[in-house]
Amino acid sequence: MQRGEGFFDENKYSKWLLVVVICMGVAIGGYLYYSSIAIGGTSDNGMWKANYKKNSDETVGGWIGHLQQKSGGKVMIKEVSFTDNGKTVVEHKGFTEGKSEDGSVTKLNPLSTDFYLGDPPKKEHVYKLHITWEKKDSPRQILFF
Repeated sequence: MQRGEGFFDENKYSKWLLVVVICMGVAIGGYLYYSSIAIGGTSDNGMWKANYKKNSDETVGGWIGHLQQKSGGKVMIKEVSFTDNGKTVVEHKGFTEGKSEDGSVTKLNPLSTDFYLGDPPKKEHVYKLHITWEKKDSPRQILFF
């Protein structure tokens, strides 16, 4: 039997292997790209950290925003709002500690809460998180993302 004949043809095998490797590379690259999309950041003063990413709970689906206080001691949160191109998407006032009916858990001092459950972020849109809080009777506000 000569080379290239019979059951094992090296050229056919190489071509199929190349096709399989390329398909796997595209699939893995696509998965990594779409699973890692998230927006988020830390405030300039380092006190707040927030992210908006795909919800890992498949039963709920959608995207979820989470806000966490990293420093600053005891504060009273007055308002948290999330905007998309300047339009308010969601606004929360009067935070209380505990579990809400949608299953999200809010902790106070330091604050840790989910602030939005919605659609994926859109390209070319500007998202901002506005936080208004009070510390020692002095109101403060910060804006970031």
